[in-house]
Amino acid sequence: MDRFLQKFFPETSRGFMQKMLRKKRIKRNGKRANASDLVCQGDELSFYFSEETYQAFRGLKKAVPILDPSSAKPLLAMVGDPLFSNDTLLVLNKPAGWLTQPDSSGKPSVSDAIRQVIPSAGTFHPAPANRLDVGTSGIILVPKTYPAQREILAAIRERHVIKDYLALVEGEVRHSGHLKDHLVKNDMANKMESNTQGSLAELDYKPIAHSHGTTLLSVRLHTGRSHQIRVQLAQAGLPIVGDYKYGNPTLNRKFTRDFNLDHPLLHSQHYAIADLKIDVTAPIPDDFRNILTALEYRVHY
Repeated sequence: MDRFLQKFFPETSRGFMQKMLRKKRIKRNGKRANASDLVCQGDELSFYFSEETYQAFRGLKKAVPILDPSSAKPLLAMVGDPLFSNDTLLVLNKPAGWLTQPDSSGKPSVSDAIRQVIPSAGTFHPAPANRLDVGTSGIILVPKTYPAQREILAAIRERHVIKDYLALVEGEVRHSGHLKDHLVKNDMANKMESNTQGSLAELDYKPIAHSHGTTLLSVRLHTGRSHQIRVQLAQAGLPIVGDYKYGNPTLNRKFTRDFNLDHPLLHSQHYAIADLKIDVTAPIPDDFRNILTALEYRVHY
């Protein structure tokens, strides 16, 4: 199934299609489809996408303009210098406001930028191995070959990774903590929520410094659920500054007014896979750094 989908939807990634399978947006003969299913003659596949999205994924109609080679490098350059690059792996520091995968919003995406500069080979299509929310900045791993993609995705799936984030949250946090929940998507509210039937979500956090009623936290993510850090910290009474979905609206409006902030102050700072000798650190964006300076934080990142 996963190989069929790669060929049937050439304008998206294998990882994104696997996500659609997990969310039951793709069905086979009226039942949930799995990546390992054998697609046989006579099978009926159902895709629960909008017509625009379906056409875009099929390559029949571009919901987001696909870059030509002459424009791809300047767009990739807008991301900034790679944190790491060799023959098998590219590591980027994604700016807040960039998508990891393209959608119909028209916002720039890492996938669009890399697709034109890393060639496909057979059934291999270059794509980010990990995903960050559009408002989250930081580390994106981009395998350049199929063997590298397979190894990195296996390490992520088996949780052989270290993922550390920086978050500026409301309140003065004095002690470290451990959060363990089960999260599920509330489609009506378009939010993740705690539910005993949901997927395990687990993280650790510790305060680095606090100032002006806020705290800079270091967060180690043990699982990788959608919006996980944002929703778990908010449920613990530690909403991330700038997070309009889960945060404090009054505080967010103040930061928007004072700093023109339009995204959560959440940054993927460190990513390591020991077995693959991957260990990278991403400097925080200028706007994050400037806000810390304005709040008189005496930290260096």
